[in-house]
Amino acid sequence: MSWQETARTTVVFGIMALLSLGCQFENVGGIERSPEVTAAFETLRIPAEYQYYFLNQENNPFGVVGLKSGYWIEGPEWRSVDPSAPVFAKVVESVKRFPAQGGFTEGYYVYDSRKSPIGVWYSSLGAGITVDPSTKRVLITTARPWLQQ
Repeated sequence: MSWQETARTTVVFGIMALLSLGCQFENVGGIERSPEVTAAFETLRIPAEYQYYFLNQENNPFGVVGLKSGYWIEGPEWRSVDPSAPVFAKVVESVKRFPAQGGFTEGYYVYDSRKSPIGVWYSSLGAGITVDPSTKRVLITTARPWLQQ
């Protein structure tokens, strides 16, 4: 193969790689720190219409997320929780009192890739947000301190 063919092949593969990355980034959402969300969790005056989930185990949670109707999260590390149940208050208090090493607990708004608010996040961990716009499935990526214990 000549150097021109090699260069052309390299360029084609480079363009394909960039296009595939672009497809992955189109669903990237985000979080934004909010004193109002922090206060809402700490006083347990959170939006009642959201569906809530906590990250990790009831006795060792690392975050709580509330998502608007239609949005959902799943995975072996996530548990659904009723915000009116006593376990919800227990989980929120544990997230507040026992932050991840070197962190402190705060509240955040959760946004989809169009910067539309879709929920709230309360944790000492930062979070990467990905939202599938067709299914409204939310993927939250965090550090995993529970695996380091």
